[in-house]
Amino acid sequence: MRYLEVKEDGSLVESTELQLGPEKVLIVVDEEDKKMWLWKGSSCPIRKKFIGSRALSDIRKKEYGFAYVPQSCDQDDETAEFVAMLQKIGKTDILPDDVINRAQKIIDRQSRINVFEEGTEQESIPASTPAPIPDSGESDDGRLKDRPAQVPASELPTHLAKMGAPGNRPMPTILSALESESIEIKKPEEALIPKDTASVASEEKTLVKSDIMLDQSFKVLKDLGAPKGFYRDLVIIGNKVYTETYTGGFEELDEPPEGIFFSSSHVPRMICENGVVRAIEFLKPEEGAELSKEDEAIAQDIEDLLGMFEIEVG
Repeated sequence: MRYLEVKEDGSLVESTELQLGPEKVLIVVDEEDKKMWLWKGSSCPIRKKFIGSRALSDIRKKEYGFAYVPQSCDQDDETAEFVAMLQKIGKTDILPDDVINRAQKIIDRQSRINVFEEGTEQESIPASTPAPIPDSGESDDGRLKDRPAQVPASELPTHLAKMGAPGNRPMPTILSALESESIEIKKPEEALIPKDTASVASEEKTLVKSDIMLDQSFKVLKDLGAPKGFYRDLVIIGNKVYTETYTGGFEELDEPPEGIFFSSSHVPRMICENGVVRAIEFLKPEEGAELSKEDEAIAQDIEDLLGMFEIEVG
C-alpha cells in the first residue's frame, strides 16, 4: 500500500501512514488489489483537485499500467470500495461513523449478491430452500469478495480475452448494489396517489437534481476560470448551450439550430470530476496564446482519457 500527498506544484510526497486532512489531496495505491484512489479534502482548492487527477493519471501510466483501476472520492463522501480498503488495513477510525455505516450497508448488500467463490462449485439447492446468505462480506484473508468465479484471461483465446471473456458469469459490482438500493418501495397509501400527481412529483425531483448538478458545474467553471490567453465562447452542460457574460455568469442560449458544426478556430476543453462530465468548453484563443505553467499542471492530454479505458490482458 502506498500513500502519496499531492502538492500545489504537482509533486508527490510519499509517507508510511495514511493521514487525511481537509486541505490535502492524496493518492492511495493498493498494489494487492490493483486499485488507485484520489482522495480530496473538503477545503482544498479546485485547481489542486485537478492537479491530483493529473498526478494520478501520470503515475498510473508510468509506474503501474492500465490494469490498475482509478477511482476518486471526496472527504465525507467516500465510496464503499474506499472504506473496504480502510477495513483491510485497519484504518476505519479516520472516517466519520456515518460514512462508515453508509458504506457498510453497501458492502453487506454486496456480500449477499456474491454467493459464488473461486475454486468451488455451486451446490444444488431445492427450489423450496432459500439460498444461504453469507454472514460477512469478507473472505478468510480479509478481502472483499467483489467478483464470482471466472475463467482466467490467460486461459482464453486472445480475441476472447480482449472481448471481456464472454460466457463467464456476469460480475456483480457495488453499482449493482446501489441500483438495488435505489429502487423505491411505495407504501400502501403512496400507491393510491393518482398517476398524474406521481408523475408531477417525479418530474419535480428530476428538475431539482438537475438544478443542483448545473449549479455544481457552474461553480467548477468559475473556480477554474479560463486559461490565460483564452476566453470562453461556448459552454455545453448536459444538452444545453451557454455563453459566459461580462459579469462572469452563464446565460443559456436559445434552442440551437439543427445541424453539424465544426470549428477550426476553437480549442475544446472537457472538464470531468468524480466520474461526471461537468462541462465541455469551446475556448477562443488570442493571438499567440499558450497555456501557462499553472494551466499545464492541471491539463491532461486526450490520450490520457482514452488510456483510462484500455485493458491489459495477460
